[in-house]
Amino acid sequence: MKVRFNRWYNTILTALLSLLGYGCSSENSMEMYGSPILMYGVPSAEYKISGTVTDEGGKAVEGIKTSVKQVTNYEGKPITFAIDSVLTDANGHYDMTSTHFPQSPEIKLIVEDVDGDTNGAYQNDTIDINYNNAQKVNDGEGTWNNGTFTIKQDIKLKKK
Repeated sequence: MKVRFNRWYNTILTALLSLLGYGCSSENSMEMYGSPILMYGVPSAEYKISGTVTDEGGKAVEGIKTSVKQVTNYEGKPITFAIDSVLTDANGHYDMTSTHFPQSPEIKLIVEDVDGDTNGAYQNDTIDINYNNAQKVNDGEGTWNNGTFTIKQDIKLKKK
């Protein structure tokens, strides 16, 4: 009796699955539901970070190294990725352009006096910058490019 029940059960189950499987793979399913959209990529955006480095009196400081580092957390531990660094010009101006993959909304702007006493001795500084405060300049092309953003950050350094 048990063998007969299993045989009928398997026959009915096979027939149902065959019909359902065939119905899902028919040519009309694409017309009914549309073709699937396949996308591969990582969201990214271009950030232009600029500003002026001055001393406490407002005088421009030349030769200061400004670095951008992206901070992200992995399993509760902060991980820092160095992105770009430049030196300030004679007017104390710095300008960096880089592509970021915004995982967390935080980047760090690290300011270091690398020339010693040549242009004055200044204390190093670290400034937290939030992506959410950036101004959008251009829209991106495609799905994964979020566009171009600008961040203006002026810095006042203290003497050592």
